Amino acid sequence: MSKSRAIAIAAAVLVATAPALAQKAKNTLRVGFYDPIPGVDLVYDPKGETAFTARAVFDTLISYDERTKTFEPLLAKSWKTVNPTTYEFVLRDDVRFHDGSPLDADDVVYTLNFLADPKVKFRIKSRFLWIAKAEKAGSHTVRVTTKGPRAVALARFAVSIPIFPSDVHGALKNKAAFGKKPIGTGPYKVVAYDPNTGVRMVRNPDYRHGSPSRPAGTIETIHVLPIPDVQNQVAQLITGGLDMIHNVPKDQADNLAQNPELAVTVSNGILYRYIAFDAIGRTGSDDLKDARVRRALIHAIDRDSIRRNIFAGGDAVQKMDSICKPIQIGCVFDVKPPAYDPEKAKALLAEAGKSDLKLEITTLPEARKVAEAIVGYLRAVGVKASIKSVTFGAYRKLQRTGKIRTLVHQFSSGGVPDTDALVSFYFGSKARNYYGDEQIAGWMKEAGASFDIAAREALYRKIFNRINQQAYIVPIAGLPSVFVHARGLDIDKGIINPFGADASRIRWK
Repeated sequence: MSKSRAIAIAAAVLVATAPALAQKAKNTLRVGFYDPIPGVDLVYDPKGETAFTARAVFDTLISYDERTKTFEPLLAKSWKTVNPTTYEFVLRDDVRFHDGSPLDADDVVYTLNFLADPKVKFRIKSRFLWIAKAEKAGSHTVRVTTKGPRAVALARFAVSIPIFPSDVHGALKNKAAFGKKPIGTGPYKVVAYDPNTGVRMVRNPDYRHGSPSRPAGTIETIHVLPIPDVQNQVAQLITGGLDMIHNVPKDQADNLAQNPELAVTVSNGILYRYIAFDAIGRTGSDDLKDARVRRALIHAIDRDSIRRNIFAGGDAVQKMDSICKPIQIGCVFDVKPPAYDPEKAKALLAEAGKSDLKLEITTLPEARKVAEAIVGYLRAVGVKASIKSVTFGAYRKLQRTGKIRTLVHQFSSGGVPDTDALVSFYFGSKARNYYGDEQIAGWMKEAGASFDIAAREALYRKIFNRINQQAYIVPIAGLPSVFVHARGLDIDKGIINPFGADASRIRWK
């Protein structure tokens, strides 16, 4: 370590120590967000950072324990499958919203019908279109009918459907405004919102209906502040303005880990980075329609080296050989992606007559370093690779219009602990389907309608094996949430939450 760096770290320790202890004494947690905060509502702002606040404020009907892969009661104290397309939920009668109003069947029926209403528009509407209708069957009993058998329904009930107060939400002309003054039943309630100064949440003292995977909060106050620049977040952390930051670049996380007053927690949740190819020529190019070419490109990439040297988190970064995660229901496979073998890559390219292949890789700024590493490996086997870095909005437009030949991106399965969510994302949407595999489409439909776990796993095994065999979509590595924080904080790891941590499962030691 250089003398200047040692002095800087020592100074940072002196500055940071007292503020960190002060926040622990105040039982307050201050968290930095990179993105603007338009509100606390995952329906209208479906992204990882919003998941941290929204999942703290709103409860779902049931919860999911990723450690045991079981569903647990939450707002519903019991539920049953009446038939393959009908679910009945019996609600607790002792739950109140943050404004003091009691939860009842009207709130659940209103929320489900609102989310499923085809006239109501928001970005990821497909998460709810499987719901046909919700009906009140008693003051605290709700029946939900689906548009055909949906094996993923319970997982969706557990993570995708926040329950809103029908009187408050229903009265709003602009439903997107609800996130500015949100009212839920969760372990935290919002007491202040400002797009410039952030969100302030306080512990809900009346939260008594939790579960092992959804406990009551322990930290009294959580303040989320929008600070878009990582350098400013780091400066705030070491000078005592923040207690926790996330998704820190590898070099900075490694440096900050040397500060004895700070700690690094790596949470391997549900997120991962991947590379995907236009296997059906939607872009007008036939180069990647040949499976030999796609396999050659994967043979050229040392995924393990990228995992160890590019991803923040070091050895804790999860190695992946399929696009599903073990914490998801139905993640089974036998076939691994093509192994790193540059000579094999050259041979396959020559065999396919593509030794002079030109390849443009579309990526977003957050994945650019991974894309740059991939470009280096591809050039080493003769592929003339280049990068097209775009904004999220531009990426979505290119995707919908069939303009992406190769993509390096990330995905979280929408935080859903069931492989149906990710398979249907890639192969069930016309806009995102660059593979056109009829076998996978058939297996996917059959698996999505089956309630037999063994039968579903057998089908998903075929799906994930074929994805690897055909080299359609190959994971680079799990994308952990890397938190740098005051040493006195304890953060549960491996959380389904796309943010990588749940507010109610963070505590001061």
